[in-house]
Amino acid sequence: MELIVTAEDVARRLGYPTPLGDPVRQRIEIAVEDAQDTLTAHLGRPLLPAQYAESGVRAGADGWVLSHGPLIAVISAVLDTGTTSAPFGTPTYTVTYTAGIDARADPQTAPLRLWVRATACHHPLLADAPARQRRVASASVEGQSVTYDTAAEPPVVLAPPDLATTDRWRLRGRRVYQAPTRPNPPGLTIPGRFGSGGL
Repeated sequence: MELIVTAEDVARRLGYPTPLGDPVRQRIEIAVEDAQDTLTAHLGRPLLPAQYAESGVRAGADGWVLSHGPLIAVISAVLDTGTTSAPFGTPTYTVTYTAGIDARADPQTAPLRLWVRATACHHPLLADAPARQRRVASASVEGQSVTYDTAAEPPVVLAPPDLATTDRWRLRGRRVYQAPTRPNPPGLTIPGRFGSGGL
C-alpha cells in the first residue's frame, strides 16, 4: 500500500529517534496503513489517483461524461465497435483515464494527511513511543510507590480529529441528483416520433 504520510513524519511526532530501525518502521507503517484503510472506507474512494477504463462513454458538451473524478488526464479514447446503431447516431468510446484525489501531494488534502498522522500516533502498536510515555512525578523507594504526571500526557500527542472533518472528500452516502422528468400525458404522444410527447 502506498502511504500518504511517511513513517518519519509520524516518528517525529512520537519522539522516536531517527533514522528508524526496521522494527519501529514496520510498526509505524502498519499504524499508518490501518489509519488509511479506515479513512478510505469512510470516504468510499481511494486516497491516491487511480487509472480507470470505461466503455460506452459519450462525449458531452464540455467533454467526456465519466464516472470517477476529479479528472486528472485522459490517456486514450478508442471508438467502440458497432456504435453506428446508437441512439441518434451518437458514437460511444472506451476511455482510459486517471482520476481521483491526491492525498499525498495536493495542498488542499492536508486535512486528510493530518487525520492519518494523528490517528497513526494513537495506534496501540505505538504505545511505547517516547511522546506517549507517562512521566514520573515522584517515586518512593521505601514505600515502593510511583506517582505519574498525568497532566503532561494528553497534550503531548495530537489527538485524532473527528472523522467527520474529512467529509468534504466523502463519496459514500451522498445522494446523486437527477433533474425530474415529466411523463408524457396520455393521448399526446405521436407514434413513431421520439420525444414528441409532453408539453
